[in-house]
Amino acid sequence: MIKFFRKIRQNLLMENKTGKYVKYAIGEIILVVVGILIALQINNWNENQKSAKQEKTYYCKVAEDLQVDIKNIDSSMVSVDMRLESTKRLLKNLLKIQNDKAVILNDFIPTIRYYKFIPTKAAIVDITSSGKLEKLRNQTLKKRILSHYTTKENALKIIDINYNELVGRIFNLDKYADVGFQEVPQYQNIFDTELQELLSSTQWQQNPNDELFIKFKDVMILNMIQAEREIELLKSIKADAEQLNDLLVENCN
Repeated sequence: MIKFFRKIRQNLLMENKTGKYVKYAIGEIILVVVGILIALQINNWNENQKSAKQEKTYYCKVAEDLQVDIKNIDSSMVSVDMRLESTKRLLKNLLKIQNDKAVILNDFIPTIRYYKFIPTKAAIVDITSSGKLEKLRNQTLKKRILSHYTTKENALKIIDINYNELVGRIFNLDKYADVGFQEVPQYQNIFDTELQELLSSTQWQQNPNDELFIKFKDVMILNMIQAEREIELLKSIKADAEQLNDLLVENCN
C-alpha cells in the first residue's frame, strides 16, 4: 500500500502536476490522520471492554466474600444463641439457690465460649491496597461497597469492646478456689482427688449476699445484655451484606 502511494506521488512530480500533488499530499495526510483516529478509537474500545470485564470480576469477588460472610454470621449467631441459653440457665439456677455448685459451674464456660465472626476481606483488601479502586466506575456501587465495609468494621469493634469488657469482668471474679472450679466434673482430669481435697471452696452459691454470688449474678445479667446486642449487630451486618450481594451479583453477570 505504501509503495502504491509512493508511486502516485512520483508520477505526479514527474508530470510536473504540482497542484494535484499538493491536493494528493493533503488527502494522504487526512487519510493517515483518519486512520490514526480509527486506531485510537479501536484501542479505546478494547481498553474499555477490558476495564468493564475487570470491574465485573471485582464485583464478583466482593460478592463471593460477602456470601462467605453471610454463612459465617449465621454460624456466629447460632453460637451466641447457645451462649445466651447457657447464661439464662446459669442465672436461673443461681437464683434458685443450689446446694451443689456444680449445677451452676457446669454452665460457666459455655457462657463465654462462642464462634467469633471474622469477616472475609480478601477482595476488598486487594482492590483498595493495589490502587484498583479507580477501576470501579459505578460510583454509586463503589460508595455502597466502601460504606458496607466501614459500617461492618465499626460494628465488629463494638462487639469486641463489649465482649472484652465482659470477659474482663468474668475473670475478675478472683478467688477461683473459693468459686470451686476444681469440683466441676469436666475439670476433674486436671484436678485429681488429692488436689480437690487440698483446695478449699466456699458455699457462696447458697448465700445471695455473698460477694461471689453477687458478682456471678451481675456478670451473667451483663452477659445476656451483651449477647442480645451482639445478635442485633450481626443481624444488621447480615442484612446489609445480603442487599449489597444482590446488587453485586446483578452487576457481575
